[in-house]
Amino acid sequence: MRARHPGEHAGTEADAAVTDTPGCTVVVRTADCVPIVVLGHRSVAVVHAGWKGLLAGVVARAADALRDLGDEPRVAHLGPCIRPGCYEFDGPERVQMMDRFGVAAGARTTWDAPALDLPRVARIALAEAGVPLVVDSSGCTACDDRWFSHRARAEAGRFATRAWLAET
Repeated sequence: MRARHPGEHAGTEADAAVTDTPGCTVVVRTADCVPIVVLGHRSVAVVHAGWKGLLAGVVARAADALRDLGDEPRVAHLGPCIRPGCYEFDGPERVQMMDRFGVAAGARTTWDAPALDLPRVARIALAEAGVPLVVDSSGCTACDDRWFSHRARAEAGRFATRAWLAET
């Protein structure tokens, strides 16, 4: 979804938003899914990347949205999300993710159950989308109570990842 001016689409649910308007903030809310900020030279996108969105191509669509604005994605920042050691994930969905993103998508939890490496899948999707640099310095939402976790603590809260272009 493209935001052309502040407040446009406020309250609308979407897995990604993009803007090239200085002073216009774009936001996604997450708990355990990966929040991603993709920076271009003159535009910015925010992405809510859960396993369903990653499988559906939300990252590529966000990068393409920057290109549609005449820009090129240059760096992505991953925010706090559930990490593979805490993300038990099995069944046909895990098979789908590994079929699509390779065996690197699979992992094991700290208790040795099948897991999904959500941040690794996000990095793979970003590389496929032509985003040359990915910064991932955040922690695990399940292990760190600074962030909400639906899976670990059944919390209903979400945190917001927001980005904007400075007004010149």
